[in-house]
Order: sequence, then structure tokens, then C-alpha cells
Amino acid sequence: MNAPAIIRGWLDERLDLDELTEPLKTKTVPQHRHSHWYYLGGITLFLFAIQVITGLLLLLYYRPSTKEAYESVQFITNRVQFGWLVRSLHSWSANLMIFVAFAHMFSVAFLRAYRKPRELTWITGMVLLLLCLGFGV
Repeated sequence: MNAPAIIRGWLDERLDLDELTEPLKTKTVPQHRHSHWYYLGGITLFLFAIQVITGLLLLLYYRPSTKEAYESVQFITNRVQFGWLVRSLHSWSANLMIFVAFAHMFSVAFLRAYRKPRELTWITGMVLLLLCLGFGV
């Protein structure tokens, strides 16, 4: 027996993992899985990843003090190589992420994907949408 199987067996004895993972094994994917609505959540996640990456790149040059903030943005836009592109990507992906998150929320409501057993997923999605709006403001 290999080490991962031993660890899994030890954890399964104590936590009854098979009972926890059984619903995941029998999950059915909705019929609309190849429609445009189905991909909105993944698009939102992709735009969030762009936000993180471009935000980290902008963080390298941005200075948040009251005296240097404007000058640092001008430096990023005009003097850093491709700084204008990174800043524009960050801005556009932020706006698109909010739009796609709202479209995703409406598609989930329209397709009634919030019903049992996905209520907790709906609640966490709404919390994430509110966090996106809060960071956007």
C-alpha cells in the first residue's frame, strides 16, 4: 500500500470521507452546459485573475501617498514600458468583471440554479458579488 492510500484510509476511519464525497460523485451537470450562460462564472473568475495579476504589476510602481499618487500613475502610464497597457487591462477587466458577475447572477436566477442543493453556492456568490461592488467603489 502506498502512502496516500494509507493516509486516506486513516482519515476515512475518523471522518467518514466516503459519506462526504458521495454527493460529488453523483452530481449531474445541467442540460444547458454548452450554452453561453454556463460560462459566465468562469469568465468572471478569469477576469478576477487578470485583476490580481495586473494589480500586482501596478503595485510595483504605484505610491499611495497623497503627494505621490498622481505622479506615480503618470509615471506608470507614460514611462513604464507597457504600463499604459497594464493599467488599461486592469481598468477594463474591473468593469467587465462587474458586468459579467451581474450577468452570471441573473442567469443563475433565470435558470433557477439557486435551488436545492445549491443554496449555499448562491449565498456565497451573492457575497462575492457584494465584495466586487465594494472594491469597485
